Amino acid sequence: MDPELNTNLIIFIKSFVFAFMLYALFKWFLKKQDSMAATKLPQPSALPFIGHLHLIGKVLPVSFQNLARKYGPLIEIRLGASKCVVVSSSSVAREIFKEQELNFSSRPEFGSAEYFKYRGSRFVLAQYGGYWRFMKKLCMTKLLAVPQLEKFADIREEEKLKLVESVAKCCREGLPCDLSSQFIKYTNNVICRMAMSTRCSGTDDEAEEIRKLVKTSLELAGKISVGDVLGPLKLLDFSGNGKRLVAVIEKYDLPVERIMKEREANTTIKDGTRKDILDILLETYRDPTAEMKLTRNDMKSFLLVCFLSPVNRIHFSI
Repeated sequence: MDPELNTNLIIFIKSFVFAFMLYALFKWFLKKQDSMAATKLPQPSALPFIGHLHLIGKVLPVSFQNLARKYGPLIEIRLGASKCVVVSSSSVAREIFKEQELNFSSRPEFGSAEYFKYRGSRFVLAQYGGYWRFMKKLCMTKLLAVPQLEKFADIREEEKLKLVESVAKCCREGLPCDLSSQFIKYTNNVICRMAMSTRCSGTDDEAEEIRKLVKTSLELAGKISVGDVLGPLKLLDFSGNGKRLVAVIEKYDLPVERIMKEREANTTIKDGTRKDILDILLETYRDPTAEMKLTRNDMKSFLLVCFLSPVNRIHFSI
């Protein structure tokens, strides 16, 4: 065969293959764009950097309601660097929480995550998996089971009487009574006594110190959640709240660790004695046959959740 003809044939074949691959890549790109356009959620027009923050008013539910009326029951919004999906329909919510439950079981980490000492041990915000399932089972069967809660019915009654006596004393003496602080004190004491068998308001023991530290950590965690808006810039910790949160959690860790060691050293607990949440956690921690080995951080984090969680506060109240 003529060498020149052979060279031209090779060039033609290479050109044909290149053109075919370019055509296939172009078709794939168009198909992908159509697919993304079909699955993309409706969203309002966003501004650079802040996203849709300018559409959020003082009353968050009202802002979401207004957006839903205009863009539908399922929309995507961007709050700074964070993308969110807003569901405003009971039928869509039912689809998410019942039909697609496993796909939405994991919890996102918020702006304070990198400053949290017990990162990876938070049951409430844990990713769906072995640890989350184990802690859920432990809560349902032991920690927060109905029989366990019934064992502390007398504690709730005692704290109710103390609450009524405190209010009555203010009335007799003609002094103003802050019912909000009284109810917070009642709830704190009930939770503390169920968690660690000690009151945490109106006393000078370690539980009072823990309560104050938990309150401070909650306030700081709320402040530095602005990191969800700043994106990568949150690592710079402009306000210094991240460092303060680290220091507060370290202070919380010390008395809790001390209380845990005292419990472990106390071997006089007899069978049938009423166990609080800390007793059950330590029992599970020492159990060699447990489905999953708890760490000390797991226990401290769960106690922190007990003091923080509004759901628990409602659950343990009157």
